Amino acid sequence: MAFVDDLILGQIDTDDSKPVNYCTPNAYFEGLYFEGSDYSQAVYQKTSDKVPAFFDVNRFSLSIVKPKIKDFLSRNYSSFIVPTVVEGDVLIGFSHKLTTPEINNGLVAFNDNGILPLDMPEVAQIIRKNHPYLKGTSIVQDGTVNYEAFANSIAVYDETKNIFVYSLVNGARPEFINRLLDIDLQVAYNIVTDTIKVPVNENQFMAMVSLAYDIGRSRFLTSRLVKSLNKNNYESVATYFMEFVEVPRKRGIGVSQRLFDRRDAEVDLFSSI
Repeated sequence: MAFVDDLILGQIDTDDSKPVNYCTPNAYFEGLYFEGSDYSQAVYQKTSDKVPAFFDVNRFSLSIVKPKIKDFLSRNYSSFIVPTVVEGDVLIGFSHKLTTPEINNGLVAFNDNGILPLDMPEVAQIIRKNHPYLKGTSIVQDGTVNYEAFANSIAVYDETKNIFVYSLVNGARPEFINRLLDIDLQVAYNIVTDTIKVPVNENQFMAMVSLAYDIGRSRFLTSRLVKSLNKNNYESVATYFMEFVEVPRKRGIGVSQRLFDRRDAEVDLFSSI
């Protein structure tokens, strides 16, 4: 059974004795306790009619909320300057997940619209033309990071195609990490604005962008969180963030403390005013 299935609506952990607070367009509610013969019914008290402004999600400008989202991500996502295996994923930058071709080739390609597949004909042509240069020399030598090599990024820009190909052999410099972050945030922003059909406040919006940033379009679209929120069930959203705290283990799946802490921070943001 998945971790989230063991939770009572309103909980984010099985030890929670009171439900998480929540906010609707009309009022803010404080979680008090659980009642009933099996303590499965959350009880709330309305504490305020004054709530932050709620808007349709497409009213939020990414350029305006981006600094706040970046600050949140910097506090809740690890940053990696070399490809690093974390619980089955290979990550670079602010936990950007690399694809198998990117891992095997040590390359990432992108343009102004986002990440590009390495087998895209235009990208493949640039790689073939610049292969000796892009191959470079690894930043990790005899198990030690060569920071002098790290100072020299290896990248190719094709001006006619407006395509960058970045080699990871020397690691990821700050400008590349920031570029990846901007690309991934745009993707996450689009996921939320394409999916959520009810008004939310800024904190709720940012918490969902963080979740979409982490889990991607397909999982976000089919999540219980989206289905519940789109039915105006704001009180159940906190619990459904916890659908995404598990990772594969040698025997089945298990809760990742890294993901649990990240979801906990998102819930705290979503439920705060």
